[in-house]
Amino acid sequence: MKIFIICLGLLLVNVSIMSYRADYGRYVSLHRALDHIAFESAEMVAWGTDVNEARQYAEALLRYTMNKLRNIEVINYSCEVYYDGEFVVALIRMDVENLFRFPFSPVTSIVAERKVER
Repeated sequence: MKIFIICLGLLLVNVSIMSYRADYGRYVSLHRALDHIAFESAEMVAWGTDVNEARQYAEALLRYTMNKLRNIEVINYSCEVYYDGEFVVALIRMDVENLFRFPFSPVTSIVAERKVER
């Protein structure tokens, strides 16, 4: 009986670790996508595009990305593109739910910020 309980406990721990790794992979993928969108919008402004056009472009890409998400609920998102001295800064924030399946996960938002020199 002891062996059965130990094997059952190891099985539960293994399933939990596998689930967490899959959820973390989704987090990394989404963060990379947001980072790429922020970089593109900052580059657009650095190459001479208007700030409002770059913001609209980033928001369109964010909406497209949100439509492609599965089992992740996006509560709120924001996109800011502004000048900071000699840099162009693009800041994207996305508040999400159900990114990690475990209830004790502290990740509820993803922030991507990119600075590009003018």
